[in-house]
Amino acid sequence: MSKVLFVSGSVGLGHVQRDVRIARELMALRRDAAVVWLAGDPATRVLEEEGMVLLPECQERDVGASVIESVARGPRVSMTEVLYRVRKEDRYAQAVRAFDALVERERPDLVVADEAYELEGAHAQGAGRDWPSFVFLWDFVKVYPGSWRWRDVRTARLVNKGWDRAFRKGREAGWTDLFLGELDDVPDERLGIGMVNARRGAEGRYHFVGNPLPFDPVGYADRAAVRARLGYGQGRLLICSTGGTAVGADLLRLCLRAVPLMRASAPDLKVLVVKGPRMEADLGEVPPGVEVRGYVPRLFEHFAAADMAIVQGGGTSTLELAALRVPFLYFPLKGHSEQEVNVARKLERNGLGIKCDIARTSPGELASLVLGNIGKVPGPPALSFDGCRNAARAIAGLL
Repeated sequence: MSKVLFVSGSVGLGHVQRDVRIARELMALRRDAAVVWLAGDPATRVLEEEGMVLLPECQERDVGASVIESVARGPRVSMTEVLYRVRKEDRYAQAVRAFDALVERERPDLVVADEAYELEGAHAQGAGRDWPSFVFLWDFVKVYPGSWRWRDVRTARLVNKGWDRAFRKGREAGWTDLFLGELDDVPDERLGIGMVNARRGAEGRYHFVGNPLPFDPVGYADRAAVRARLGYGQGRLLICSTGGTAVGADLLRLCLRAVPLMRASAPDLKVLVVKGPRMEADLGEVPPGVEVRGYVPRLFEHFAAADMAIVQGGGTSTLELAALRVPFLYFPLKGHSEQEVNVARKLERNGLGIKCDIARTSPGELASLVLGNIGKVPGPPALSFDGCRNAARAIAGLL
């Protein structure tokens, strides 16, 4: 029996769902593989529902979720401020120490880490010589400053310098980098002054496996059947969701203010507002035709039943909607360069979704955008969605 330790480090829900599919694909390929998990809230909720084996350290793990929520100022989250704080508060160092003890106790044959940047950083600094073989999952390259404050600019440069060092080093024995996406997702520009070109550097170090999805889109092609199974009945369905953290209440409030204007022209419209597992904010008065829920397991199934969606700029939710051919509006968090730049560039390059700015969108304008696009089924995206299966094959080959 081979033991795989899967570290799902995402602060939201998108990454852990694709991690689960990678793990299931791996276990189908290697019947002798046993997977144990290290993750924090809210990812642990998904893993528990999926029947995965969670290690005790999950209860104490919080490398970034609470930091993002404390940094958020309405619809603005400076990614570089988050990175600065997790280092200043010693969260990365604490997480690495806990990981060292865990590896010594569990003795895994292989570690797979998704967005566990504290472990990648420790490895880059020479730590982890006693760690087993490692697979690290990436889906973006390069951080941009959340503002022009010196601290943000300096933090972005320090983070990008880490990529620069890794790219100059090239591929390493015992450490495999898989990029869940395509080469074009990496910006064709320097990481910074005096640094390497990001795309060329990534091409020399990463293995590109394609876009990941936690489900097979073929199983959700019959929208009417999905709607019937989930109990939505007749009428058009709009879903408004902001992800797994407590950030995003302002966007949901905007959606609620726009609903009466939408229903004035489309009285059959049903709206599902998903607050997520960590949001306790009061969204105010809920108009007729709206259902507000907290955590919704397997939200992608509800996306498959929808005629349109409004989301933030997360890479996973927008990719799911594109694969399901559901029209969507997306509102990237201000200052969050992954959403504002990396994900937005990919969506614009492939003609997916409509990018919006919450500061410049009134309830009336939002209602017009929804009424003008709801039900307009987009064509099949020119993207591959075999990332999870290809990642599992690469991991299986290392066991």
